[in-house]
Amino acid sequence: MESITTHLLPTNPAEINDNVIRLIGDDWMLITAGTTDDFNTMTASWGMLGILWNRPVALCFIRPTRHTYQFAEKSDYYTLSFFPESERQILNYCGSKSGRFVNKIEKTGLVPLLTDNKAVGY
Repeated sequence: MESITTHLLPTNPAEINDNVIRLIGDDWMLITAGTTDDFNTMTASWGMLGILWNRPVALCFIRPTRHTYQFAEKSDYYTLSFFPESERQILNYCGSKSGRFVNKIEKTGLVPLLTDNKAVGY
């Protein structure tokens, strides 16, 4: 996809300087999975961040009926992206439309970026 840049997003959860309970449960997030050529993003207000055996972990639950599920199943990595309240309309849109039927990137103006492990995020 042409709009993906080579800018790298931070992948270290220790860089999150906010209350993750509020970020996930109240502010919501985008879960994005797939490759630079083929990916999908969805809004979620559930999941967990923590430490397991001295390693940072993120657990997200995606129903098999969701379009993002197939991308997550095929991917080694996925991203969680958090936005300020001023961008709530993007989260609302990505949570109410399926990537099977609409191009969420085109409709929202999101600019996909890459993490250092080549996962797609925002």
